[in-house]
Amino acid sequence: MEPIRLNWGCGEDDFLLRIGELEALDDLTSDGVLDLRYRLSLGQQRGSLAFSPVRIREVMACIRLGLIGAGMERGKAEVKAKTALQDGDISALNLLCFTVISHSLAGKAHDPAGEAGAEENPPE
Repeated sequence: MEPIRLNWGCGEDDFLLRIGELEALDDLTSDGVLDLRYRLSLGQQRGSLAFSPVRIREVMACIRLGLIGAGMERGKAEVKAKTALQDGDISALNLLCFTVISHSLAGKAHDPAGEAGAEENPPE
């Protein structure tokens, strides 16, 4: 799977949660990554993503691990994640985490159905 490039409060960066990062995020959350993704989405029903029932450390861990998974050095990723929480809007960070998790769990794209050029060469 390829990283996803996102423009966010700390610039434009690649994010990806590979299996190791997903397992680490699982361990850092109360009920795992899939539950974290669900809880991030609950903010919409509450009127704003700022009201998602998530912990700050879960958001910071998701951002940090997503940057590391896409190839950023650990120390730099930690600094960026902390800076994002200090200077950023929690709604935007919650949406960022939801997007990163969703992309990382989507799986790889498959070939479209049918054969390329099939119409151009009809059977005789």
